[in-house]
Amino acid sequence: MSLSLSAVIAQTQEPDKQGIVIELEGITVSSQHGEQGLLDVPAAITVVGARTLESTNTASLEQLAGFVPGLNVLVQTQGRPNLVIRGLTSDEVSPSAQPRVSVYFDHAPTSRASMALTELYDMERVEVLKGPQGTLFGRGSQAGAIHFITQKPTNLFGGYAAIGAGDYGMKHLEGALNIPVISDVLSTRIAGIYSYRDGYVKNNSGGTLNGKNTAGMRFSTSFTPKNSRFKADLTINYQNDNNSGTAFINPLGGTKVFDYEVYLDHDKEFYNKREVLGTILNARYYTNEQNYFSAISSYFNNTADARFDGDGTSGAAIDMTELVSAAQFMQEIRYNFSLGNRLTGVAGASFWREDVSQTYDFRPNEQYAAWLIFEMPTFLIHGTKMTFQSAMPHIGLTEDLYFTSDHEEVSTYNAVNSAFDLFFDACYKLLPKLSFTAGVRATFENFSIKNRAYHSAGEPSVIGQWFVFSDNVREPSFFINAPNREAVNFFFYPVENPKVEDAYFALTWRAGLKYDLSERSNLFAGYSRGRRPNVFQYNSMGELSVIDAETLHSFDVGYKIADRRFIFDLSLYYQLYSNFQSSMWEGMNYIIVNGGKATSYGAELSGRLALNGYLNIFGNYAFAHATFDDKDSEGKPQAMAGRTLRLTPRNSFLIGFNAGVDISRNMRITLTPTYSWKSHFWFEDANDEGIEQDAYGLLNANLALEFKKQGLTVSLFGTNLLGEKYLIGAGNMGAMFGIPTFVPGAPRMLGGKLTWKF
Repeated sequence: MSLSLSAVIAQTQEPDKQGIVIELEGITVSSQHGEQGLLDVPAAITVVGARTLESTNTASLEQLAGFVPGLNVLVQTQGRPNLVIRGLTSDEVSPSAQPRVSVYFDHAPTSRASMALTELYDMERVEVLKGPQGTLFGRGSQAGAIHFITQKPTNLFGGYAAIGAGDYGMKHLEGALNIPVISDVLSTRIAGIYSYRDGYVKNNSGGTLNGKNTAGMRFSTSFTPKNSRFKADLTINYQNDNNSGTAFINPLGGTKVFDYEVYLDHDKEFYNKREVLGTILNARYYTNEQNYFSAISSYFNNTADARFDGDGTSGAAIDMTELVSAAQFMQEIRYNFSLGNRLTGVAGASFWREDVSQTYDFRPNEQYAAWLIFEMPTFLIHGTKMTFQSAMPHIGLTEDLYFTSDHEEVSTYNAVNSAFDLFFDACYKLLPKLSFTAGVRATFENFSIKNRAYHSAGEPSVIGQWFVFSDNVREPSFFINAPNREAVNFFFYPVENPKVEDAYFALTWRAGLKYDLSERSNLFAGYSRGRRPNVFQYNSMGELSVIDAETLHSFDVGYKIADRRFIFDLSLYYQLYSNFQSSMWEGMNYIIVNGGKATSYGAELSGRLALNGYLNIFGNYAFAHATFDDKDSEGKPQAMAGRTLRLTPRNSFLIGFNAGVDISRNMRITLTPTYSWKSHFWFEDANDEGIEQDAYGLLNANLALEFKKQGLTVSLFGTNLLGEKYLIGAGNMGAMFGIPTFVPGAPRMLGGKLTWKF
């Protein structure tokens, strides 16, 4: 089990010789059978608490990932973040594709990775569970689960307010207010954030890219009637991102990737917009403290809208927008039970449904795009418009031809995904020191999808990927319009496919043992089965394919200890995949394919040591070997044999310390630096040369001066202080034409913040 790096110096228990408390705080999690101590959960789990988030100035999921061994997070756009646990990433290429990493918000699933990126403000903790979590977190948690737990209303008036500024035009406002409306009955909490930063990549055609403009608000209330066994919590969370576009940089375009500048299309606004609204109602009825019924209802609505320059040059070849909308409803009823001192568990049922639409709007200027089709990208890079005379020597045609600059086509996908689940999970104490945990989830799921593509505006395409002969036979091939052929669209073949649907039944389960070596240490071992459902997808020709369900068999063993001054854990895992759903470019399509069998194994360890009342040190390390097998289930050689699963570094670690000293009775100064490092990894499962990231490390630090009586804290912080140059994306849509684009990570950034707690 991976233990929390949120353990900090507590303010209770026995002092050391200097009168300063040095015990690490206890940690609770809500991942299994209600609230439990971290040592009670026989699984690999990391908890990052509010104090760690504050002391390290961790504000994003990308930063938080460094504190979690085995977790890698890369974000090119808010609509398509990459969440990777032990080599498995959540790809949502098709609206029917389900996540491998389940993201929960106050016990409710958000399912899609596009809803996962939330600002880490007014958080109680973030729990990350690794390995299949199907029995507890549903069928979308094949690789693991990330659970955001927000601060809940209390019976005390209080809150905090913060204001910050920094380079790249950074502006930051944040705060929360807790109001006890009726003492011990009704409390509310309102929290909000505004975070702005100019883009760190200059678009020499106008504006900046890779910037941030986020506003969020959260309202929560707790209702506990007097002399009643009933309790209800309501949370409404809203976040709006209106960020500048992503800097897809083509090294052939006249600038180097780490010049942090690019020449994209003139007179066009590139953007990444996203809006998420979530409502969660959690009602509970207690028969006693250990036995209670829960009814969790949630509704999430998400819209992600992005416009990007896919070729990464000033030539207007690939101008595309992607709009994804998803609405999700979930109703779960569960019963948490405890029978004596030996058996605890949970049983329940849930219904989940999502309606998803995905729309691509493609606007090629064929006077530039033709150079890509004819594999002459250097002409595109230098901004040369295609004419018939310049094309003729290459394509061997003699008739007059005009390349349109005004063409627009649209392809839309609509899916309805639903599931009904029954689940049971329990822990039984076999002996005073030995307990057995087992669980099972039965899932009845249904998927439906339909697709439509059409020429929406402008002139018909002259260069068609899809064309029709005079006898109505269609074939895929880029061509120049000829007498017996009719070009229709450049990219998407015009088609209207009726709805297709199918239903499936699946079981996932887990079993494990935990042996208590002492009150503060134990050993555990477990097995779990995970599953990613079948994927329905259309290619650009409008042809439907169904990819088989992916299955995962995972084995874990671990050791953990939590003493007053010392926390340490070690977990080893071995995982076997069948029908691995790999994402790759196949011709003009980025699709999911059956990659066959794969195997991963590794080790994860983390720890924290409180040396004295002034200093504690912490760190973690992860080793991951995740590759495709040489042969498939039929003993035949696999196409991607030996290749490493994408976005999975072989080695990674984080080290840091928290050093604090009182410089007066009222003033305390604290320094918290962290250094995280990742070894080489690939951006695609194909492991294409150049689409990769070499080893790199990031140094972040936060220096805080606290005025205790006034409740004020002044902090100075910096990220990537060593100015490391690294990528957060490579390949992308340009790879389809042999001109991969690259997205640089953020350079050194500095800022300051004033926080008042009251």
